[in-house]
Amino acid sequence: MTETVSVVIAAHNAERYLGECLDSVLDQTMPPDQVIVVDDGSTDGTAALLRTYSQRVTVIRQPNGGQASALAAGLALATGSCLAFNDADDLWTPHKQERQLAAMAADPGVDVVFGQSEQFVSPELDSAEQLRFAPRTAILTGEIAQAALIRRHCLVRVGGIDPTLRGAGFADWLARLKAAGFRGAVLPEVVHRRRLHPDNYGRTHQEERDRHLLAVLRQQIARRREQTSRA
Repeated sequence: MTETVSVVIAAHNAERYLGECLDSVLDQTMPPDQVIVVDDGSTDGTAALLRTYSQRVTVIRQPNGGQASALAAGLALATGSCLAFNDADDLWTPHKQERQLAAMAADPGVDVVFGQSEQFVSPELDSAEQLRFAPRTAILTGEIAQAALIRRHCLVRVGGIDPTLRGAGFADWLARLKAAGFRGAVLPEVVHRRRLHPDNYGRTHQEERDRHLLAVLRQQIARRREQTSRA
């Protein structure tokens, strides 16, 4: 069976970097079958930029509800047998999809294939900001949404992304998938490049992000206690 891939991108006031993001997704050595961008209540030139991609991208517009709400809306339209995500300011390396699809073909029992993520400071920033945002760790090896390729049956198994969790929707989804016993694989190569700049969600909404991540952690603990009590 030939896999098909749907990519979902949440975009809020993303005019500055969204074009580069989309080019990195659309110009893959094995391009995705469907790219969905959810314009999450943008007030800048995001809508105008998206019109220039209208032949290659499906666009949804909604009032601002946060990243998780936008991803959930995009997933509702996704038709691929595999699913992927990117942030509107991040980049994929050219062979991301090709390498991850090959890994799935080599092991049909794998549910999710992750890759490495490389952090970089956005090059247009001045020298002071380059120093300020320089990452302590260049390569991230964790289970990062933007560096993943996910079989669609995972959504059937545990449901979709909780739209109320704004910046922690994927963390919650992954925790539920782990509780259900998914099989994952990690590629040794970089497949995603995370852009660092002053408007990263973790900088501008740190308190909100941390509150939602804490809620996800509490839910994980509750699920584990329930599983232990049943054993």
